Amino acid sequence: MNYNDMINYLQQLHHYVQQQDKMIQQLNKQLTGLRTDIEKIKNQPVTNIERIEYKFDQLKVEQLDGVLNIGLNPTDPDQIDNFEVQQKGMNVNGGQQQLREKLLKQCTQDIHHFLSHDCVHYIHHAEKQYDLKLDEPHRQHIIADIRKQIDSRINYYLNAQPLSDQDSLENKKKEIFALVKKDVENSINHFLQHLPKDSYQ
Repeated sequence: MNYNDMINYLQQLHHYVQQQDKMIQQLNKQLTGLRTDIEKIKNQPVTNIERIEYKFDQLKVEQLDGVLNIGLNPTDPDQIDNFEVQQKGMNVNGGQQQLREKLLKQCTQDIHHFLSHDCVHYIHHAEKQYDLKLDEPHRQHIIADIRKQIDSRINYYLNAQPLSDQDSLENKKKEIFALVKKDVENSINHFLQHLPKDSYQ
C-alpha cells in the first residue's frame, strides 16, 4: 500500500468513525426515550386478575387457523409479515422431522451459495442505485455480517411452513430461498440508504 492509498484509507476510516459516533449519539437519544416510556408504563395502573380456570378436558379443536403478525427485521420496525398457522401438516413426528432437516440442509446450502457468489453483484447494483461506491473489503464485511444472521432467518421461515410427506421439498425450498433472499436484499438496501455518500468515496 503506497502513501496515497494509506491517506485515502485513513480518510475513509475517519469518515466511518464519525458516522458511527453520530449513530451512537442517536441510539443514546432513543435509549433515553425508551427509558422514559418504560417509566410511564410502570406508573400506569395495573389490572389484577385473581384466577382463571380452564377445563381442558372439555375443549375440542376442530380446526386451527388464523393470522399472526410477526416483526421480521429489527432494523425496520415497520416491516411486518404475516403467516398462517394451519392445522394440516402440523403434527410433529419422526418423518416430518427428517423432512425438515433435509429441507434445512438444502436451503442452507443454496442461501450460502447465493451469499458467496451472487450477493456481491446485488451490492454493486444497490450502490449505483444510491450513488455510493464501497471498497471490496467493506462489501465482504456486509456479506459476512449477513451470513452470521442468515441461519436464524432460514429457521424462521422453515418453522413457519406446514410440512407433510405430500409436499414437494423443491417447491418449499424455492419458497424459503425467495423469502430469505428478499430479506437479504432489504437489509442491504436499508444499510446503504442510511450510509452517507462521502463515507466510502
